[in-house]
Amino acid sequence: MPSASITHAFIYVQVSTTATPYQNDDILPLPMPRRTWTKRTFIYFWLSISISLGAWSGASTSLAAGLTVGQAIAVCAISNVVIVLGMVASGQAGSTWHIPFAVINRTCWGIRGSWFVVTNRVILSCCWFGVDAWYGGQMVKVVIGAIWPSFYGMENTFSEKAAMKTNSFISFVVFLGFVVPLILVRPERYRLPCLIASMLVTIAAFAVFIWALVKQGNVGPLWNKPDDSFDVEVSKSDISWTMMWMTTRGVGTWASGILYQSDFTRYAKRPNDQIWGQIFVVPLSFFFANILGIITTSCARGLYPDEPLLWKVSDLLHAIQVHEGRGARPAVFFAGLAFFLSLLSSTVAASAIVGGIDLSAMLPRYIDIRRGAYIILIVGIAIQPWKILNTPNNFIDALSGYAVFLGPLTGIMLTEYHVLRRQRIKLSHLFIPNSMSDYWFWRGINWRAPIAWLLGVFPNLPGFAASISAKPLKVNMTWMHVFYMSWFLGFLISGMAWIILNLLWPPPGQQEVDEEDIFDIYSDKDEEKREFPEDAQAIDKGEIVIS
Repeated sequence: MPSASITHAFIYVQVSTTATPYQNDDILPLPMPRRTWTKRTFIYFWLSISISLGAWSGASTSLAAGLTVGQAIAVCAISNVVIVLGMVASGQAGSTWHIPFAVINRTCWGIRGSWFVVTNRVILSCCWFGVDAWYGGQMVKVVIGAIWPSFYGMENTFSEKAAMKTNSFISFVVFLGFVVPLILVRPERYRLPCLIASMLVTIAAFAVFIWALVKQGNVGPLWNKPDDSFDVEVSKSDISWTMMWMTTRGVGTWASGILYQSDFTRYAKRPNDQIWGQIFVVPLSFFFANILGIITTSCARGLYPDEPLLWKVSDLLHAIQVHEGRGARPAVFFAGLAFFLSLLSSTVAASAIVGGIDLSAMLPRYIDIRRGAYIILIVGIAIQPWKILNTPNNFIDALSGYAVFLGPLTGIMLTEYHVLRRQRIKLSHLFIPNSMSDYWFWRGINWRAPIAWLLGVFPNLPGFAASISAKPLKVNMTWMHVFYMSWFLGFLISGMAWIILNLLWPPPGQQEVDEEDIFDIYSDKDEEKREFPEDAQAIDKGEIVIS
């Protein structure tokens, strides 16, 4: 019968026989054998992610906005401090309870309500995967072009409507060819790849910076004579708001990264192993990458005044090869290779794998991390990043501006865990899909969460709409100034609203934990079988009872 065949097909594609609509092995608290990330692993991981094309070129966009080099560096310093504080606070739950971001949010949004938060993250993962993969393809083009310069002049077989050239398409496909097999590697085995990528990209970044500084002889015209070099002129009265917007934009670029910290810190061998990497490596790496990118861009303006502002590493390396002659090709090749490896790390780990973890929390019976990561890859390609990045649009502004929605989510999550629950969670109740769970609330949804979230989002909507609109929108400048502080305001408003709502209507089980160490969180012994308490036996058998 057709119905029997369909049922058999669904059973066949299940992740495992023990997976249920609310759990599988990838989102349950990690057992000891899978907690393999030490302090060194986190250091290598953040080195490979932090000194990247995004950190390099993202800071240089402040120059394009009309800020001086000194002002741009100040913006970077402030935004980096905020990012690091957010990452440390967000990663605590993962390293303590060894559960992902999607499951942690069940405590505040409810077991079903957390799907809303996860959906926001999945959308961003798809978008950032497409963007990072396209930039990775551009770095592949640099590497190939350094070996065979004729690759840059390859005959284009695509029409103008395609918004890309043949050599860019080939480079993009080559980059994806490296991504596809790496997704099969479990995150707990990233230590060696991260070590290699972090060492090479650090050397390459400093090499390009030192070369540009020595050849120019100073820090470049963007510092010495900014009025002659800026593409955008900012009046003195607007400088403070421009700096505020650039700071918010810097935080907004990593707003998603702040949220998903537990997706990686859950692999910590011991609680707080991740803090060394977050507190020391992340701010230093970000800040140095920002400074290297800003000053190198400034030097490049002096070296190649006829070129546009070279704040993209791929454009900079191409310009070096063109202007410096044949002898520059080996240096361009090795620099491009290093940044290629860094982009490969961020594309796989920070976009595909993180998105895969989120999807496995939404459909744990049918999707695990690997399947989820490949879905992110497919959707990331389907959005056609080459079109949205190679045509006039505000796509990157929209991704950064999406912090309007992420700031309130972060405020709710962090005040819930650190202020209201005092870092205590009933782990077993996170996987009980009925009214016996403290996190079931009303039909699996905590009504307090959407109210607190909307209060944080609403004030920033007019400015956000104006910032992403293809056609100019007339919005009062006051609303734009509010939008320039969007992540900070959203975080504070939703965080305060969350505290007030929970004080007026206290939820059950606050500051409580399981009486027994059900998931072997505190023990060093490796348990092959985990047992659930009596009220959660239905989960272990795959028999979900929903009231």
